Amino acid sequence: MREQFDRVLEEWVPDEDLREQWREYIHNRRPEPDGPAGIEPLVFQGVTDAGSVLQVRGQADEYEVRVDGSLQERIAARKDLSADKPVLHFRWDGKEIAETFNASGEALTALAEYRDDPDSSPPWEYASELLADGLIDIQLDLTPRGKRATARR
Repeated sequence: MREQFDRVLEEWVPDEDLREQWREYIHNRRPEPDGPAGIEPLVFQGVTDAGSVLQVRGQADEYEVRVDGSLQERIAARKDLSADKPVLHFRWDGKEIAETFNASGEALTALAEYRDDPDSSPPWEYASELLADGLIDIQLDLTPRGKRATARR
């Protein structure tokens, strides 16, 4: 169990000092570390004509639409956001907004290679980046957003 815990720390906590704090917490009953902050994966992200960043986060039919970090509305759009076609547009405030992705080119390439050959090693080194961009879930399975991103490659 200790080896598995250390592997999880290595994969999900990039800072060695913070990993050591977690080891102290688990093994020596020290105070729980403050980080890392939880990841709330994206479901959709795009940039408006005015340059504002629109993000949709949440689950099922409890999505939040935020523009430049400010909550604009809550929506029920499971069907619309579960599309896995390569290009998705989100209609908001009377405008069509094209989807954008934050993951690095290296992370997207590694994910596409893993998608094409599931017997290959998962792209662990990019896991937190891919999760934060909403491209994978915690089991490293592709999300609809991940399918859209890798379909472009």
